[in-house]
Amino acid sequence: MKTLSADTSKVQISMVPEEAALLLQGLESQRAELGGIAEELIALLRAKGVRPPAAPDHLRTEFLGPEE
Repeated sequence: MKTLSADTSKVQISMVPEEAALLLQGLESQRAELGGIAEELIALLRAKGVRPPAAPDHLRTEFLGPEE
């Protein structure tokens, strides 16, 4: 993420699409805790075409047993 401009009322940033997707995902998961600012940022990101990352086709889990 790179700050392009900032003043007392607004900040303009630039980021790669993957980073924006992760930001959107995080904002949506913490929407209740963050309140109105999250709603505003979610709306702005979605208006720019940002979508949360796709869920993986499957989750890979592995188990390592206790060492003997």
